[in-house]
Amino acid sequence: MSLQLAKWDSGGILLTYWCNAACADCYENSSPRKNSILPVEDAKEYLRELRQLGCTGPSFHFAGGEPFYNYKHLMDCFKAAEEEGMLPLGKLETNAFWCTNDELVRERLTEIKRFGIVELLVSSDVFHQEFVPIQRVQRAVQIGREVLGEKRVRVRFWEFLQNPIDVMKLTKAQKVQVFRDELTQRPERIVGRAAKALSHLVKKHPIEIFAGSNCAGPILQSRHIHIDPYGNVFPSGCAGLILGNAKKQKLSKIYETFEYHKHPILKTLVEHGPVPLLEEAIQYGFEDDREGYSTKCHLCFETRTFFWEQGLYSDAVGPGEVYTD
Repeated sequence: MSLQLAKWDSGGILLTYWCNAACADCYENSSPRKNSILPVEDAKEYLRELRQLGCTGPSFHFAGGEPFYNYKHLMDCFKAAEEEGMLPLGKLETNAFWCTNDELVRERLTEIKRFGIVELLVSSDVFHQEFVPIQRVQRAVQIGREVLGEKRVRVRFWEFLQNPIDVMKLTKAQKVQVFRDELTQRPERIVGRAAKALSHLVKKHPIEIFAGSNCAGPILQSRHIHIDPYGNVFPSGCAGLILGNAKKQKLSKIYETFEYHKHPILKTLVEHGPVPLLEEAIQYGFEDDREGYSTKCHLCFETRTFFWEQGLYSDAVGPGEVYTD
């Protein structure tokens, strides 16, 4: 496997870490307590840089947090994408919390259609429905298909929307069982909030299982990146693991000059995986979970959280939104 950074050709721009929900499975730890929002001028600059790197609008999406947090801001970001020749946008994500009446949904999706998106992705599962009434998701899907076209609206997960569970009415014990069942049917990444909220519901393994399993693929070979409201650039599956910062250095420069071995955490992960990071963290006082970890990503996230709390490796571990509830 090549240890050079693969060419980025797709990704997501995280418009905010704010979300009306604080879903147990959220890998970015989004919640109503997170108020960061991406400056529109920064979004425009990133879109320009991405286009110059050879990326196209359909290969990128707007995400969050919840992109509909500030609708005017979302429209301003669409205008920036239009000005930079990055439309239609590949995907717009939402949990549909804002879909409180038919008129509002129709009005907003009609405006978004004029800009152009390939797909509206609506979240629907036991974790989101702890915070969002299922009727709002149903409204988003129904009107979205009328306005955008049936094939331009996708639900994650359609099976749940067809047979929803009213999570809001469950007792705490019932909720735990529903979450456990969901994780059995559709395993989630145990990172972000899930590291604390869901890890006790899944099978764990001793760290020896992960020894020698490096992370060169996810970090270097992923062609998909995420850019957060602060300009942090993450490999797509590794929120909170920073490759560079687009506010401090142009995306093209980050890509062209990136050398993983200059960053101690990235060097360790690429060459050896997270187990040596855990061993280092223990020397600083980290309390290892004797029950083990669900995956090496879970192990990595717990270790990085400790480093963030200790103020270590701030060039590669951050921002605080990802590591705090």
